[in-house]
Amino acid sequence: MPLPAASAADTAPVLTTGAVFNDPLGTPAEQDAVKNHIIKAIDDTQSGRTLRAAMYALTDAGYGDALGRAHQRGVQVRVVLDHSYSTSAAATQLTSALGTDMTKASWVHICPADRACIADATFNADKNHINHNKFFLFSRVGDPGVAEDVVIQTSANQTPANTSRFWNNAYTSVGNTELYTAYTGYFNDLAAENRNADYFRQGATAGAEKYYFFPQSSGDLIVDVLNNVSCTGNTTVGSASHKTVIRVAAYAFYRAEVATKLRELADQDCWVEVIYNETDELTALGNHARIKPYKLHLDNGTPTSEGDDLFVHSKYLLVEGNYAGHPDTKWTFTGSHNLDVSSLRENDEALLRVEGAATHDAYRGNFLAMRAMATLTG
Repeated sequence: MPLPAASAADTAPVLTTGAVFNDPLGTPAEQDAVKNHIIKAIDDTQSGRTLRAAMYALTDAGYGDALGRAHQRGVQVRVVLDHSYSTSAAATQLTSALGTDMTKASWVHICPADRACIADATFNADKNHINHNKFFLFSRVGDPGVAEDVVIQTSANQTPANTSRFWNNAYTSVGNTELYTAYTGYFNDLAAENRNADYFRQGATAGAEKYYFFPQSSGDLIVDVLNNVSCTGNTTVGSASHKTVIRVAAYAFYRAEVATKLRELADQDCWVEVIYNETDELTALGNHARIKPYKLHLDNGTPTSEGDDLFVHSKYLLVEGNYAGHPDTKWTFTGSHNLDVSSLRENDEALLRVEGAATHDAYRGNFLAMRAMATLTG
């Protein structure tokens, strides 16, 4: 007798820790890879569970509809949304469905106009205060014990352009209760508008992962990260001569201190590659034998209501080599944090550090694929 067809639940892949990348030049499924990954997690969240989302821009009805469906089937859906896109059709429909009463099980909280939810302790109209976060938290996805305490940190805004025009990534952490609890605390502070110009938080390493929440009123976390890099001491990883390799994917690169530190490391025999969309730091990043800056910004030639250019929107930093006294190791830093002053001082932002070859090598593969589409500029 033939076996009965498997149900969707039997064949659906289990949510696991790891990275997902989209390709705006790929098939529809490849373009929507990050979006579909997040929406599937939303759709697999069962009644009685809690789902939290912190978003800068929500204009894609696919996300709004999925969050609305979750609410309708009894999921506690809680959303913090920046004011900038809060009047879009998708955002207003979700706000209408969930309401804004934060004493209820589900709600939408919108940061005030021209303000972040945390960052601007003292409002300054000359600053670019926004809740720039893009993360989703799930108390459980699927059946008990399958995917508990889930964090999805992405670079993608919830807009159509972030699938069809921008290169993005998402990192998923499953079962790291310490990380999930820290993100939940940060989300609650966003929702409560616990304003603090120096909110900066960093956690002790939780398994392979460590979190950083912004704003940071002084210093520069990325410079501190790079200060941990040593260019030599490796025997198995890095360049052909086992020098440490640093790779940066940046939508916006406007922090002179970071560029200067990268050049210092190149002077010390590190290899540095940068893929960017916008920068004013080519003086520091160019004309160096061990620094290769690449611009990834293409004219697609098919205008839409959101424009036609394609460009890197990811924000990540990879270290392959000697980090914090540990040679032959691999590290990934990824999140919503651009290499500009706003992301450091003025915005609500999150960044994740992940230790390990599997994650690093997945991001490195994505980096090399983007590099193949980019133009060397220095």
